[in-house]
Amino acid sequence: MRSLLYMPRSSVFEEMSAVKSICQQIGFGQVVPTLLKAAHHTSLLIAPHKIVARVQSGEPIATASECAGREIVVTRYLADRGAPTLAPIPEFAGPYVRASTVVTFWPYAEHRRAASEADASVAAMSLATVHQALRDFDGKLPPYTETLDRCWDTLSGDHLGAVLPAADKHLLETEFRRLRRLVEAIDGRWVALHGDSHLGNLLLDDDGRNPLWMDFEDTCLGPHEYDIANLPAEAWPMFPDADPQLVAAYALLKSVCVVVWCLADSGRNPEMQEAADYHLSVVRDLAR
Repeated sequence: MRSLLYMPRSSVFEEMSAVKSICQQIGFGQVVPTLLKAAHHTSLLIAPHKIVARVQSGEPIATASECAGREIVVTRYLADRGAPTLAPIPEFAGPYVRASTVVTFWPYAEHRRAASEADASVAAMSLATVHQALRDFDGKLPPYTETLDRCWDTLSGDHLGAVLPAADKHLLETEFRRLRRLVEAIDGRWVALHGDSHLGNLLLDDDGRNPLWMDFEDTCLGPHEYDIANLPAEAWPMFPDADPQLVAAYALLKSVCVVVWCLADSGRNPEMQEAADYHLSVVRDLAR
């Protein structure tokens, strides 16, 4: 996830209007967008088509367009190689720009959330398949450290002052600095990564046999432990070549970043405040 708290964001109504205009332009006709989720992105179900529009209006157009375009390229590459990935809509994927919004189109997939140890195992195996497929990807990818830099810029500035007590801000800053020094001292071999491989970006059908990874806008280069750390701890042993100390350090560093990202967008979705509270408690407990 990327976030710039100080960027003005379009309202969901304005985002829907932009999507309807784009749908008219590309020949989808009159559509009725329905809100699926308002988080860092806005996800809209486009009726009467079984299509999801992902809308970004919270960061500069150039940045959002670049990330959306890279996501389209990467997911098409993975889908062509049979990797467990949700591929974009053929021909009409985008990205499209309207006013301050960037929009891409994806098929709607019936799915459920991962909720069991068996699901964590499926996530680990399917993520390993994605990593394998990305080995030969020769497109330009940013270093994962760019995400950490953005997190620090938001955390160390004044943008969270209204929603984060000073003591918690100090704790997060202290842990961020400590953990970043630690992971960069260990740092393994860099490879192409999903970049945001938490279970919320995994689609599962009822029997869990057909996992599909989505949300590749943060695809990057870095140690594969950076991706593994997003998975539940019970899945970590399924990567025997990973450095367990590095995975654990990245997991805690990611908790710090989740607090920052979720507080930056907490007004959009109650779940984001809940996630911020949970990960802040994780950081507090492990920092004692």
